[in-house]
Amino acid sequence: MHYRVTFLFVLLASLAATEVLAQEHPFLSNYTLTELPNGVLVNWTIQGGSTCDGQEVQRSSDSLNYIPIHTIQGICGSPDAITPYTWFDAAPPELSKVYYRIKLGFDGFSSVKSVFYGQLSSSDQRFYPNPAHDAAKLVLNVPLNMPVDLLVWNSKGTLVLEQTAMLGPELDVPLATLPAGEYLYRATTRAGRKFPGRFVKY
Repeated sequence: MHYRVTFLFVLLASLAATEVLAQEHPFLSNYTLTELPNGVLVNWTIQGGSTCDGQEVQRSSDSLNYIPIHTIQGICGSPDAITPYTWFDAAPPELSKVYYRIKLGFDGFSSVKSVFYGQLSSSDQRFYPNPAHDAAKLVLNVPLNMPVDLLVWNSKGTLVLEQTAMLGPELDVPLATLPAGEYLYRATTRAGRKFPGRFVKY
């Protein structure tokens, strides 16, 4: 009987904690993120009767350190009506999980929401993570399923990895057999377009 009561208490406490974690700020009736071409659309709605002084959209790449990326001055919300807000983030970190929250003046923060922004628009390529360990990805600005050949050299100029006819734009780069050090790579499409770069293996 003692174990059953203890289990029930732990279960109820767990459910209560889950509800607290999932609860949105009482001022908000809607808060969503949508990945669109070339950016992320942030939508939120302040419930009627709720007001605050100033707002900030804050963004983070690690869910811990946030920076303000958009500020709305003045009174937010309305004592009489539901008030929707929209902001388009045109420069989220590419090929990354991006975290957002809304600061509602001195009345606290919304919950944290995240979206994976899987686009590459500001550059022709991205090698990540860098430094890398057992594996990495190389994303190129090429059409889907375009064949790509990849060559990797160590710091002495020795060819240590060669992969042919990989299908872009996202290439898996196996690194487990390579020793730690600095490497150069060159990806080449069958049309002759070249993507050089370097990375560090730890």
